[in-house]
Amino acid sequence: MATKKKVVLPDKERVHSALSKALADALAAMASVAEDTRKGATHEENRSEGDKDMRATEQSYVARGQAMRTEQLAEEASRFTTVPVRRFEPDAKIGIGCLVRARVDDEPRVFFVSAQGGGTELVIDGLAITVLTPASPAGRAITGRQAGDEVELLVAGKTRLWEIEEIS
Repeated sequence: MATKKKVVLPDKERVHSALSKALADALAAMASVAEDTRKGATHEENRSEGDKDMRATEQSYVARGQAMRTEQLAEEASRFTTVPVRRFEPDAKIGIGCLVRARVDDEPRVFFVSAQGGGTELVIDGLAITVLTPASPAGRAITGRQAGDEVELLVAGKTRLWEIEEIS
């Protein structure tokens, strides 16, 4: 029988800092794309060539959508930086700010539960950490659970077993 390698949870301050940086990087990238799209929408070569030419209108819709997403990312990044790092006792229930070590179908995984940044993959000291929000199916499944709990989650038509091993 193969021995299960125990994954050691990283320092939560480092996880928090890494997610804060990832959110700031996503914001900077989105702001750059939004600005480029805005410039393209207002560029003289995008003027309509007739009443059926919708290029400028379509480009302006894309620019507005990107500007709105940039505003949303800025708000998320700002809110995240104001959330203090919270310590969870070993017997506490999983909630926002919780670092979770679990086995998903017998594979070791680490998750960070956050109101912002869902789906972000962080790497700290070679350890992959997936950010979950309580609104996601996986986040909903583990929020309120404790170390020692098992959760079955249907993913792409397949039931996956999550064994929650440790939280902090």
